[in-house]
Amino acid sequence: MKTIISLLLCVLAFAAQATIFTVSNNPNRPAQYENVTDAIAAADHGDTIYVHGSQFTYPDFTINKRLVLIGAGYNSNNEFNFATRVNWIRVIKDAGLQDASGSVITGFFITNRLGNGVSTHSVNDVILFRNRINVISLWNEGTGTNGFCNNWHIYNNIIAQISGRWSGSGATATTLTATNTIIQNNIITGQILDFSSNTIIIDHNIFFGSNNLDRLFYTVVTNNIFMRTTGNVMTGTVSFNTFNNNFSILNTISPTAPTDDFASQSNTAANNIVPGSNPFTDAPSLGAYSDTANYRIAAASQAKDAGTDGTDLGIYGGAFPFPSGGAPGSGYDTSPLPPIPQVTEMNISNTTIQPGTSLNVNVKARVNN
Repeated sequence: MKTIISLLLCVLAFAAQATIFTVSNNPNRPAQYENVTDAIAAADHGDTIYVHGSQFTYPDFTINKRLVLIGAGYNSNNEFNFATRVNWIRVIKDAGLQDASGSVITGFFITNRLGNGVSTHSVNDVILFRNRINVISLWNEGTGTNGFCNNWHIYNNIIAQISGRWSGSGATATTLTATNTIIQNNIITGQILDFSSNTIIIDHNIFFGSNNLDRLFYTVVTNNIFMRTTGNVMTGTVSFNTFNNNFSILNTISPTAPTDDFASQSNTAANNIVPGSNPFTDAPSLGAYSDTANYRIAAASQAKDAGTDGTDLGIYGGAFPFPSGGAPGSGYDTSPLPPIPQVTEMNISNTTIQPGTSLNVNVKARVNN
């Protein structure tokens, strides 16, 4: 019966010619493969791999083909509440046929890092959405100074850190870093650092934690909400950036005078709100992310309709408003599942049957758009 349900989900999710593979390391919910590495080896460019939620963490794996990888979510609001958890995901490209460029990753809880493996070639055009990720590294793990990842789209995630260059030789105004990357409508619990390009767009995010911006040069930073309550929003190595229509509850933006202005340190700035009062509908703890908070902008807030595009600042404005995974306050509001039909509950109403009679199964599912 589990096989039939899995097949039904696959048929509903994609009417495409690409092959679909399934992975599960839960012995009670078997699939075609027990680990993602074996499924990747069997797949061709353009195929899709579903990775079931599990009580067990999956082994690290490397993506070396253009694939769509879909997990069960990082905080699944269903009967089983199993996340698809992995420590490390690497994407690589070499001089031959191995190339993860164009891959899509959604529905994973990545507890350590996602980034370019030991590869001196750029892995480009990757899409990351509806994941929870500790660190995203858009550079070669081997040297940190080449193999930069370009043209990535990172949206609707919860992320602790995103870096465009190895911190051991951090970005300056003249160094090469990842380029042409859009970071929008994410919850950032730490910082974005080590980018030096005017093709980096940081838009409609909410920032928590300390030193939210570090070693940034020439980037475009718009429509964000900075919720740090002590210290500074940015370090002393943030220069030549454009800051428009951002919001900060803290009036110490920079360690350099004028400390209350995004325009310090040779940045340009316009229409920023510094300081502002709590802009959210229900977020008692301002300095740290909470999965039970409601980060929608309150009707009377200065951040309401204050964006460069006329929408709300933060994750519910802009081009990719943050999807909901459950009711506000439930602990699932900021935990959207991947946008495919998923079974949330299954019950057998007649556990005892006679030969030749029907087994009555009640299934609840949702679309997750």
